[in-house]
Amino acid sequence: MKKSIFAVLVTGLFLLGMAGSASAELLTFDTMPDGGGAVVLGTDMEWEDGYLYTDINTEPSADLFFNDTVYLNEFQMGGGDGIATVTAYSRIGTSFDYNELWTIDVDLSGAWVDVTAGLAGVDKLSVVPNDFVAKLDNMRINEVPNPVSIILFGAGLTGLTGLLRRKER
Repeated sequence: MKKSIFAVLVTGLFLLGMAGSASAELLTFDTMPDGGGAVVLGTDMEWEDGYLYTDINTEPSADLFFNDTVYLNEFQMGGGDGIATVTAYSRIGTSFDYNELWTIDVDLSGAWVDVTAGLAGVDKLSVVPNDFVAKLDNMRINEVPNPVSIILFGAGLTGLTGLLRRKER
């Protein structure tokens, strides 16, 4: 009896771990400005020749909105001579208000730069260039698992364990 309950719990924990792990998606913006439906371009964010770019005089920022809350792994930036400020935000509830999660100044004087973020809960990415065009490409994201589905899975697993206990008595 204890072995069967233990086996159910171990299997359930394995499945729960698998439900929480998602493979990373690479948004290249080569042919689709919306990254295959993953993002929405905000004001002053444009698409051209396989990458996203900002206007030269972007005020206050060029925004990229994610359709689902994501884990932002990394992305590439290029552009002109100068430093661009990149800020990641999370949405507050269902409103259009955002909390700032992370800010970084990226030196874009030269070739494309790899930017590693490693942030969970990102809903919006803002870029502020200083009198030059900043470009975004090769963004690697993961969708954040829905906590309600994990809770429902756990409740079902608990019910199944109880059913097995009752059956073995």
